[in-house]
Amino acid sequence: MVNQTGHTTDGDVVQPARDYVHHDYRTTKKYYGPPPNPDDQGDDEESSESGSGSGAAAAAGGGGLGVVAVLAVLGYFIFGGDEPFPATSDPWPAEVNQEAVVAAASDWLDKCVKSASATPANCPQSIVETSEVSKAHWAFYGNPLEAPVIHYIEAESRFDMLGTVVVSADYTVSKTSRRVVTPTTYWAKVKWAEGKLDVQEIKEHSAIGDPEVVKQDPKVAWEPMAANLKDAFARCVHGAGSTMPAGCPEWRPPSGAEKIKWSLTDDPLLTARATFDPKFGIYHVKGTYGLAVRYTWLGTTKTDPRNPNYEAWIAPTATGPVVLQIKDAV
Repeated sequence: MVNQTGHTTDGDVVQPARDYVHHDYRTTKKYYGPPPNPDDQGDDEESSESGSGSGAAAAAGGGGLGVVAVLAVLGYFIFGGDEPFPATSDPWPAEVNQEAVVAAASDWLDKCVKSASATPANCPQSIVETSEVSKAHWAFYGNPLEAPVIHYIEAESRFDMLGTVVVSADYTVSKTSRRVVTPTTYWAKVKWAEGKLDVQEIKEHSAIGDPEVVKQDPKVAWEPMAANLKDAFARCVHGAGSTMPAGCPEWRPPSGAEKIKWSLTDDPLLTARATFDPKFGIYHVKGTYGLAVRYTWLGTTKTDPRNPNYEAWIAPTATGPVVLQIKDAV
C-alpha cells in the first residue's frame, strides 16, 4: 500500500508517478520509437561531465537509509558540499498531491528559462564567465519534471523536490557566441501555507547520498537522431571561421592562419553508437569524425587532418531530437 507521503506503509521510498506533466516544455512530453541500439538499452551510463551529480543512491528501508543519511551529513561537513536532500518525508497535507507540487515547480522553471540574466535569482542555472555576458538565452532539456523525488518537511511546512535538468546557455562574450550545456541536479523548495503552494527557490544541488532520479528511455529511433547529427556536423563545418561555431568541437588552426577552409573527410555516423542517460534524460552518441583544415600561414599553404573520437549530446523534444553539443571525446 502506498500513501501520499511518498513511502509505502513498510517505510520504503517510492518514486512519484511520471505522468503528471501539464506544461508544454519542449522536453516534458513522452516520445516513442525503437531504441537506437537495443544492445545498449541496459546500459545505465551517466554523464561524466555533470557538475551536479546526485552521488550514491539512497538505500530503501530503515537501516540502509539511516547509514546513507549519516554518510551524507558527514560528507557535507568534511567535504563542504551542499546540504544533503532530506532522506525521509513526513505525512503530506491531505489537500496536496504530487501533481500540484510539480505544477508549482514547473511554473517557476518557466520563469527561470525566460530570464535574460546570466545568473537569475532563485533559479538552478548560471553562466560562469570572467567577462561581461550579453544576450543570454536559456533552454531546458531532458524532461526536467520527470521522476522527481518529493519529500514534505512538516516542521517547515515545505515540500522539497529533487530533479534533474540539462541546461543549455547560449550567450555572447566580446562579440563571440558561446554555448555551454550543463547536466544539473536541482532542489526546488515549495512552501505550503494558507492553502497555497509557493516556490521559494530552485537551486543547483550536489550532495553525497542524494536519492536517485531515474528517467524512462523514450526510445527515440536512431534514424532521426542520425539525420540531425549529420546536419549538425555540416553546420559546424560550413559555419566555421578561425574556429568552429558554438556547440561544435573546439579546435582551431595556428594563430595568424589565413584563408581558412574546413571540410569533413570521413562520415561521422559510420561507427556511431547511442546510449540513453537515465539520470538526465538525454542520449550520448559516441563516434569518430574526419576533418581537414586548409589554411595559409606565414605565406605557406598547409593542411592539417584530424580524425578524433567525439561525443554528442542529443535531447528528445516534442518536435524531434535536438543536438545540444558535439565535443571531442577525452
